[in-house]
Amino acid sequence: MRSGEEGRHSTVERDRLQRVPWFAACTNEQLDEIARLAERLDVQAGEVILREGRQGRELFVILDGTATVTRAGRVVNILGAGDQFGELAAIEDQPRTATITATTDLKVLIIGPRELEAVMAIPGFRNAVLRGMSRRLREADDRLAAYADREEGAGPPDGGGAAAL
Repeated sequence: MRSGEEGRHSTVERDRLQRVPWFAACTNEQLDEIARLAERLDVQAGEVILREGRQGRELFVILDGTATVTRAGRVVNILGAGDQFGELAAIEDQPRTATITATTDLKVLIIGPRELEAVMAIPGFRNAVLRGMSRRLREADDRLAAYADREEGAGPPDGGGAAAL
């Protein structure tokens, strides 16, 4: 690979990492360090990358391509470039909550447990991750509240208001 190509590839990786909620608050230098530490993997269409219920400690970031997320055999999401998966198992040693299958050929970055520890040592990185996770949690909470409002209507079925606390 020529050095000009290498620079272009690192810029693409940095741009993809910047879209990941975990990494959205990171500086370019932090993103470059994450890309340097991560392993790159090409995955063929149809290949299962991780399986629901199995143990795993890696975080994946899609650089190119799409993947299908299933839970209990039902499609729950389609992921594309800049999306991440596996973050829950990377933080907490619990079984995977979904199966991820490559819909198209994929290029992914893999951040394993040792690499994640090294990334966490980057000055300011933990705070950037916490800000990104906080933003993602707020967004999920907003989506859940909107869904609940649609399902339940404007108020309780008996027409009463909320009790004062």
